[in-house]
Parts: sequence; structure tokens; C-alpha cells
Amino acid sequence: MDFEDDGYSSYFRTKEDSGGLGSPCMTDFQNYRAFVTFLRLFYNAMKKFSGSLYVTSNAFYDEIFVIQESISNLVKSQNTLLKSTATNMQTKFEKYWEEGEKINPLLYVAVVLDPRKKLSFLKFSFSEIYGNVVAEVMVDKVKDLLYELYNFYTSIHSPNVQEQSGSERTELESDASCSNELEKYLAENCDGRNEVNFEILEWWRDNCNRYQVLSKVAKDMLAVPVYTVASESAFSTGSRIVDPFRSSLSPLMVQNLVCSQNWLQATVPISHR
Repeated sequence: MDFEDDGYSSYFRTKEDSGGLGSPCMTDFQNYRAFVTFLRLFYNAMKKFSGSLYVTSNAFYDEIFVIQESISNLVKSQNTLLKSTATNMQTKFEKYWEEGEKINPLLYVAVVLDPRKKLSFLKFSFSEIYGNVVAEVMVDKVKDLLYELYNFYTSIHSPNVQEQSGSERTELESDASCSNELEKYLAENCDGRNEVNFEILEWWRDNCNRYQVLSKVAKDMLAVPVYTVASESAFSTGSRIVDPFRSSLSPLMVQNLVCSQNWLQATVPISHR
């Protein structure tokens, strides 16, 4: 570019004459390549998180795990710049997430409700990052939350099904037979791992008769979007980009919402139906 682009060389020559930095040298470009290593991790994650045509909650921990493991590996790099940058990033990452305790636990539930992963993926990920001891504690917390959710949904959708106590749950885990949908789901092998175009919502729809209550839990958990901002705005200082999926309020819909709110807050009772 020094030889072929007059604007390039004149720009940096002006900068250098005014006491600024000159044109980039070979070392600078090597450093740029090093930083691309970091930026690609976050770009890929943001791109996946901000999708609006597919489920994102079950993919959340995949990307967090990849980022966390990559940073840990880069901390051991021989490249001084990579090592120092990765060390700073790891400190901030741990401050923000701690040992996974600050992540909304419902996102872990969404991972377990992915039939390709279940608890085995979480256990592997936790073990790789935090060690086996912490992994066991975290997996138990996720299981407790799963049972709590399942029992709650059972009480709503199947009032005659009795809730399980902690001791009963432990007995069930040691028993080969499964007495409820959640036990059966966790006991079965992971499904859909080899399918390139696996559709998680389609899987739960096809298996809703086998898991009548658990499928309702999955429907609610998987509906939660991980991220609601377009990926472009996360890496840009320009104006926010609002696509049709994030700006879908037509004038008619706004009118309906305003009128509905007015009716619901009216002093004269109305029929909600």
C-alpha cells in the first residue's frame, strides 16, 4: 500500500510530521493477526447469539465454553502480546462470570433440554474448566433446578402426579427403572448428535407424547432469546441497526396495544375474553 496507494502514504506521513505515529510496520501487522484470534471468538459467538430464526438458549454455553477454554489456552502462549492480553481477559471473564455461578441457571437447563447434550455435556464442560469437584456441585445444582421446574409443571399440567422429595429422587437415581419423564429423559442416550440440520423444536414436537410435561418445560425454556441486540451494533459505534424482526410493531398493532391497555385499566370491569 505504501507503493500503490498515494492516499495511504500521505495520510501517515502527515501524521508522522505532526508528531503522531507513522505507517504500520511488519510488527504491527503481526500484532493485528494476533488480535484477530480474540476478535473471531467473540464475533462468532455474537453472530450465533443474535440469531432470530432459530433457538439460541441451548447454544449459549457452547460458545461461553469455547471462549473460556480458548482464553485459558492463550494464557499459556509463547507470544508475549497474546499472553498479556489473554491474562487480562481471563481476569475480567472470571470477575464477570466467576465459576459459572453468575450465569442464569435457566440457561444451563436449556442446555440439558437439548437432547444432543443433556447433563453429560455440562459435566464435561464444567470438569474441563473448573475441575471435577466443582463440576459435581454445579451439575447437582442444575439437576435440583430441573426437578423443581418439572415438579412445578407437573403440578399445573398433571395435578394427580405426586411431587418427589430429595430422598426419593436419590433412590430413583440408583434404580434402573424410571418413574417419571425427567428420569427417563436423562437416562436415555443423547439423540441427534450426528444430524447436521438438527432442529431441537422439531425433536420436542415429535417426542411430546413421550414427554408430555417435560416438553412444556422445554417449550418455555427454549423460547428465551440469549441476546436481543443485533450483532452489528455490538461491534460498531454507529447507529443501531434494527431489522424487521426487532421492529415489528405496525401502526395497527400499536393501536391494538394502546386500546387493550386502556380497556384493561378501565374502572368499569370488562370481560377479558
